[in-house]
Amino acid sequence: MALQRVRAAVELDRPVDGEHIVKHSTSSVDTAACLYHMRLVWRSIGGAEEGTLGGSVRLLEAACATALHYADLVHGALADQGYYENHGQNKSTEEICTIVNNLEYVRRSLSEYDDEQISNDDNSRQLVRGALGTLECRSIRAAVPLAVRARPPLRKAVFHLAWSPDSLPTQQAITPLLEYLDQHLSSLNTWLLPRAFTRALAACWNAVLKEVSNQADSGGAEKPRVYHHRLKEALDLLAEFIHAEGKGLPMTEVHNTEWKRLEQRMQYHQAPTEELLELWLEDRLTDQGRTPLPSPYGSILIRVYFNHDSLCVEILSARDVIPLDPNGLSDPFVVLELLPKRLFPKTHEQTTNVQKKTLNPVWDECFEFAVSLEACRSPQATLALSVWDRDVLTADDFAGEAFVPISRVPGVNSHAPPDPLRPIELPLMQLHDRGHPILQILESRNTDKMAMDFVKKQKLRFAE
Repeated sequence: MALQRVRAAVELDRPVDGEHIVKHSTSSVDTAACLYHMRLVWRSIGGAEEGTLGGSVRLLEAACATALHYADLVHGALADQGYYENHGQNKSTEEICTIVNNLEYVRRSLSEYDDEQISNDDNSRQLVRGALGTLECRSIRAAVPLAVRARPPLRKAVFHLAWSPDSLPTQQAITPLLEYLDQHLSSLNTWLLPRAFTRALAACWNAVLKEVSNQADSGGAEKPRVYHHRLKEALDLLAEFIHAEGKGLPMTEVHNTEWKRLEQRMQYHQAPTEELLELWLEDRLTDQGRTPLPSPYGSILIRVYFNHDSLCVEILSARDVIPLDPNGLSDPFVVLELLPKRLFPKTHEQTTNVQKKTLNPVWDECFEFAVSLEACRSPQATLALSVWDRDVLTADDFAGEAFVPISRVPGVNSHAPPDPLRPIELPLMQLHDRGHPILQILESRNTDKMAMDFVKKQKLRFAE
């Protein structure tokens, strides 16, 4: 009976007119009324109290089914109209707000069951909260076009902000963008229920972050650092606007995952190339710490210690190196390098001998780097080891790499293990993230030889 009433309500749906009210239509009012009467009956028989669970659960199931049936009917009608594919282009903003509010009205009516009367009954609680979660998802999906249709004007405003004259302060350059947001969000605040508006505000904020991110990473000529400095200042002002002194999104939601990613990219854009190379090293060391043994690319066994005025490195052996030759074997050798170059400007790469036709090479070779103890104690000081397969007719193939933080080795770090002769086994790694922000930003610096050389070098190290 309830499902038939909901179907009839949807078929006879019409807007509810009036001044100063949020947008909604008669179908949600009728469905909410149906849920209200079902709730009165549910409570009259004792809700979820012990001894009444049979009838209570059946009524709860009926209420959840009624609310979900309404959401399914709305969703089905929208899908048939191509609403999701064309992002609601055939609907006005007011009509979209009506759809979102209708779903929110029904969700809110069903949420009245989620109170202390079902708190002690796991089945009832899971039933109601599962239905509420589905309604929430449907409402969020229906609201997507509100953010999508804001993207073109946002894109235009962010573009003009980014390319405004250097003499114009960011607080003034951002004014057109803030004025658009204020107008757009004020309309939504008038037309949407509070919870629906909060969701729309979060979606709008994500759209803003996406447009700022696209502008920051847009192609073309290398941009001056003041360009990204302005976008970073604008990002902080936008965050304050969306937070609205506690009346908008909480700061925990303003500083979401996309914000953190974008803020990091802004910092990368403003950093000089040498600093980015050091951040890359730091990332690789972090990746190595997360790579367990055995690694899919094998491992390398070494000793490292500081003795007198030299850093001594013994390349002992490797095991399970990946096969890179047609015969299923490799001809491995190791390249040793001290990084970053600002700490070790006078050192050069050193290389082991090539071990032929093996995946478990033994080198037992010792190398010395004449460096100062002070340079080795820098937190950035790193020994980079790369294993390659020697090819005669073609370029050598990359097999894997490993890193050693020099500040932690015996002779440099007084807290290092006392036995410098104890070997260290390190997992070999290859690169996988071609979209790494540091690599992307360095690649955009096409007039910077250091950046271009580094990118070219790293592109040889990606896993196939």
